[in-house]
Amino acid sequence: MKVQIIALFALAAASAAGAASAQDNLPVGGEVVLPWPGGGSALVEGHVTLQCLVDAHGLAETCKVGSESPAGKNLGRAALRQRTVLKLKPPVGPDGQPASAVMAINVRFNPHVHEFDSTEMARQLSTPSAKGFGTLNVPSNDSPASAGDEARIEYPIWAQAPTFEALAAAYPAKAGGVEGYAAAHCKIERDGAKAGLLRECGVLKEFPEGQGFGKAALSLADKFRVEPATLANLPRSEPIWVAIPIRLPPPGGAHAVESPQWIVGLDPKAIQRMFPAQAAAKGVSAGRGVARCTVAANGALSACAPDTAQPAGLGFSEAAVALAGTMRMNLWSADGAPVQGGQVRIPIQLSQNGAN
Repeated sequence: MKVQIIALFALAAASAAGAASAQDNLPVGGEVVLPWPGGGSALVEGHVTLQCLVDAHGLAETCKVGSESPAGKNLGRAALRQRTVLKLKPPVGPDGQPASAVMAINVRFNPHVHEFDSTEMARQLSTPSAKGFGTLNVPSNDSPASAGDEARIEYPIWAQAPTFEALAAAYPAKAGGVEGYAAAHCKIERDGAKAGLLRECGVLKEFPEGQGFGKAALSLADKFRVEPATLANLPRSEPIWVAIPIRLPPPGGAHAVESPQWIVGLDPKAIQRMFPAQAAAKGVSAGRGVARCTVAANGALSACAPDTAQPAGLGFSEAAVALAGTMRMNLWSADGAPVQGGQVRIPIQLSQNGAN
């Protein structure tokens, strides 16, 4: 079996992997039963544990393989590419509200599973029991969601993506004001003026079903474009596919960016230069500033203004504004939402030795 996952944008994935590796006892987010890659009823069952950063919307933003058995069968890679079809019960924070957390998701490969029951999957992933979240079926190998032999870009860099206004216009009228989710699976054009555009799109998953969220996601597909320059060095022998998580909240909400994926982060040399002189003059060696910005059409941060600071009045938020102006985010967020025109708060901890 050939499984190829092409990671063009892995900064967020690396951050989640570090968070996951720091936790030995992770809460269990669910169990997914998959068909064995390559099929065949004579094969024994396999098991993979994924460690995923699950956000407040129940989406697995990033995952890494915690364990897989038997080894050497590419089961870990096959499990990772199911990330966009997972819609989990959101973790709960200390205040009782949905929050982000690293969770363990058990994936069991079963050679006898060939059908996808998305209604049952949604029920199991949102209804905990004494045994965790039960047994879940996802599509078999002849469906796009498994696509064991395809080459796929994970975490692509987007040259264009839908705006908040486009997302609101696509919201299905019959959905009744509930938030929906869909994952679209598309082939990427490789050459010429159409390089990076998407075609042959299908729906991997929609939740809840029957409300039009899958159709809405497909209507947005022509507004995405993978950065053409990133396609130049990819294999030419086979098509390249992408799976896109799309969250569809009811129109009218705040245009806040909650889970940015950074393409250009903080420059360590610039950080050293930007420590506030007035803080240093008062013997303060560290502080925290917050910049409040609008995301421009290319993912850069614009119209930044100082927000809160600790300690206040020593230039930390002004320094944060200057640093934020050098950053750029991907045009589609990790939680399946637009960023262009959105508002984002950037907290930056500065010290005499650097910042984070």
